[in-house]
Amino acid sequence: MKTTIINSGKSQINQVSKLYNYPGIKEISGSGLLETMKKQAVAAGTQWVEGAAEAIIHKDNGYSVILTDGTELNTKYIIIATNLQTGLLERLGFELTVNEKVPSGKIKKVLGIEADGSTHLSNLYITSLLAGIPSQSVIAAGHRASIAITIVTRETGKVYMWHDK
Repeated sequence: MKTTIINSGKSQINQVSKLYNYPGIKEISGSGLLETMKKQAVAAGTQWVEGAAEAIIHKDNGYSVILTDGTELNTKYIIIATNLQTGLLERLGFELTVNEKVPSGKIKKVLGIEADGSTHLSNLYITSLLAGIPSQSVIAAGHRASIAITIVTRETGKVYMWHDK
């Protein structure tokens, strides 16, 4: 399966000067963690696109993601992993409320999504704080990995196990 990550460059992790709680890493900056993740993803064959999604169009066979530069990407599945950029979700008809897990109240969460990140829109998943999970990088990464395994399992018809490769 092909994977594309669209990175707007506005990740809140870039503001974190030091992380001490990421398994396997004694200490790293937020931007260092993001760069490490990018290198690993690209080395595994992921297409990494620097840009921002302006629109998501739900089609019969999946979705078109339109970037701010006009680029159109077509996909069967979408995983939305943002905390602050909620305009796309609102335009897709999702209802948002204040996320009670964030004391400042500036982060929202999407109402009506399942624990596995699935939504009322087929093949569209939501993760991170928008899914109501705690604000901790390794928990968010684990939730994203769980969604990815769900997708691969659906597509292949068998449970995906990384160590079976």
